Amino acid sequence: MTRSLEEHARNWDLRHGDFADNDFLYDVYSVMRRDAPFAHTDSPFLSATPGGAWVATRYDECYRILQDWQNFSSNPTPEGAEQLAGDLVITMDPPRQQSFRKVLNPYFSPARMKALRPQIREETDRLIDRFIEAGNGDLAQVAWRQPGIVFFKYLLGMPIDDVPLCIELTDTALNGDTDETRMGAWGSLYQHLHDAVSTRTTQPPRDDMIDVLLNAEIEGDKLPFEMVVANAMLLVQAGLETTASAMSFAFHYLATHSDERNRLIDEPEILPRAVEEFVRFAGSIHGIPRTVATDVELSGHAFCPGESVIVNYAAANRDAAQFPDPDLCVLDRQANRHLGFGAGVHRCLGSNLARLEFSVGLEQVLSRMPDYALAPGTDATFHGNSITRGYRTIPVVFTPGSRRT
Repeated sequence: MTRSLEEHARNWDLRHGDFADNDFLYDVYSVMRRDAPFAHTDSPFLSATPGGAWVATRYDECYRILQDWQNFSSNPTPEGAEQLAGDLVITMDPPRQQSFRKVLNPYFSPARMKALRPQIREETDRLIDRFIEAGNGDLAQVAWRQPGIVFFKYLLGMPIDDVPLCIELTDTALNGDTDETRMGAWGSLYQHLHDAVSTRTTQPPRDDMIDVLLNAEIEGDKLPFEMVVANAMLLVQAGLETTASAMSFAFHYLATHSDERNRLIDEPEILPRAVEEFVRFAGSIHGIPRTVATDVELSGHAFCPGESVIVNYAAANRDAAQFPDPDLCVLDRQANRHLGFGAGVHRCLGSNLARLEFSVGLEQVLSRMPDYALAPGTDATFHGNSITRGYRTIPVVFTPGSRRT
């Protein structure tokens, strides 16, 4: 490591190369939580505030900020607004935000998601079929492609052939080596979706998310076209990155913990709790910005209007004050009020879909390759230095099986 835990804790920078070691990152979070309710960063990941940003890493402070939209607004700072490109569902406050959510919520309802289970199972099986007969393969391909295929095909109404390109552009936009590279990828992703949405304006309507956005009204006004594209882009990023990252962690964990893998096979009734624990343990979101709207004090810290506060869900989800043995993955953890899907008015819109994709992914992998393990002599490729972190390759071996689709 090039810096000590204490040096990182004094000025947290998620892009730093030391954090390619995920365990080290959580060690830094432990120091940050120990030292003060709020740490600081000169290099906030999603907020361009000139003075940097405060960082909430304890569960209690994170939860209270997420619940208090009046004092901690989702509206970005002026500098951050240039990065986030306008009026997005995640950058609105009530009542405007609630009006937009009412339009989108029905398309992510529990009943609608439950009806998708057979299709999600079939799409997962198609991905597994690519390597099931060989007895070896890359489970990261299932983790990263399944959520994108499901979201594009069954919710967004876009061709699944677009999934690899959108994954690549999203990844580069978040994790490119330079600002120029990252901004170029943002622009390319925006243009790709701009063209896709433009095409839809000349086609018959369909019952999917692009049509919902094209016809959405907020407080009586339709969304400007560029905001339709920007919100479609937001949904694509959320639908591709977060679930895929967490699922890749789960696949890797079970590949390297055969007793836990076998337990999930022998006790399928604990799978729902295991999914929640993987969401908590994997830490798929490492920082969402809030803008201080008023003079406010929290846990003895005085905030001034215009300051930026990063709410670190992943750090909060390892807080021992909330979770006993926080650094252990406890598959049947009982009390698990994790913040993996956020809290308050901006709680994750797609949480029902994410849980379903995650559950089906685990079910199909465990049922079709129950003895899978990390391939001898190989290493999984971990992808860090981002607000979403996961494994990009998980080479595994297993007893060959038969195709299903």
